[in-house]
Amino acid sequence: MSPIDKIFNEIFGHSPNKAGTAYEIFSCIAEHLMTNGDVSHDNKIRGEFSKTLYQVDVHSLSDSGQSMGEAKDYTIQNKKVGRADLQKLGGALPDLPEISKGKFFSATGYTAPAKKHADAAETFPGLKPIEIYELRPSTEKDEEGTVKTIHINMHILMPHPQQGKWLPHLTNEAVAQSKTMIPEGEESLHYTLRLENFYDSAGNIITTLFDLTSMGYGEINTETNSAHGTFLLHGNYIDINGYFLELKGLEYEIPYTERHQTIEITDDSECRFVLKNSKDEIIRFITDEKLRTYTFDANGQLVAP
Repeated sequence: MSPIDKIFNEIFGHSPNKAGTAYEIFSCIAEHLMTNGDVSHDNKIRGEFSKTLYQVDVHSLSDSGQSMGEAKDYTIQNKKVGRADLQKLGGALPDLPEISKGKFFSATGYTAPAKKHADAAETFPGLKPIEIYELRPSTEKDEEGTVKTIHINMHILMPHPQQGKWLPHLTNEAVAQSKTMIPEGEESLHYTLRLENFYDSAGNIITTLFDLTSMGYGEINTETNSAHGTFLLHGNYIDINGYFLELKGLEYEIPYTERHQTIEITDDSECRFVLKNSKDEIIRFITDEKLRTYTFDANGQLVAP
């Protein structure tokens, strides 16, 4: 059992019967993560000229066209993919007109001649391009320089409208009207107002205190930790004991409290694979969590999360 097979068993709880299948499945997932296309494992395509039935480890259909992928796990042999492996893939491509390019996935890297062959296939007349990738278990060295933890220091200002001061300002006409509400012989009138709705002159609700304050209270005075302002409400009325009195505006002063808090966002997922391109550049890390989200149907079609 290769190290790749052991990782497959750890992640999925079982091992494929055929050697190399685990790595082919991982390569299919890597292909989908790169292209987001339709990916199939162990597909069969018949050559147009030779009528040969080609077995395809990673068959992909995406916006960039169809590709035929080969996946090799040489971890037990402890050898790199050589030129002959790439030539075998390159030789099949002209027989498959619908395939626009070849792709190769290696768990152990490539020999120098193999890399040169892949580079030459891009420009050599009559050959289709071959993209080579290294998909292997990640190491601590691979992950050097990656962000593992993000610290966010938050300065939170919490308004307390229930402790605020609210002062309706009436128009001159409304002030004069309110004086007529005082019973004869009395000097004042005490009335408890539920400040919730604002009306038009006919008594229809046109807005609410919730609507007015839903966008906040404006700039905060850092010396007093409070917000002080006025909502302009011309044409709005309040209901006082059945009388609708027109407003100029609603003045307020809202206290705030400060709170400081730090949160940590930590990536504690285990990176099991690293995917690199032909320039030895890391394309992405693939975690256990991500791998478990993929399945295959009975026809070998990759079922993406």
